[in-house]
Amino acid sequence: MANGDYGYFGKGDTGYAQYMTAFNRNFGGSSGGGGGGGNHNNGGGGGGDGNGCGCLIAIAVVVVLVLIAMGS
Repeated sequence: MANGDYGYFGKGDTGYAQYMTAFNRNFGGSSGGGGGGGNHNNGGGGGGDGNGCGCLIAIAVVVVLVLIAMGS
């Protein structure tokens, strides 16, 4: 990432730590991420899972697209 800027997550070491925490929470990771299963509410209704995971993924996608556009 350019100049240590992690967009929504901030800059420098703090931004990187927050970015990786969110990434590992959403996509699993080799360093302790990806656990926790069994929390999913598959019964009835829709309306999201209540923990903002979908929103966080959307933000991460936007950050990646912006960084790709800036690199071009």
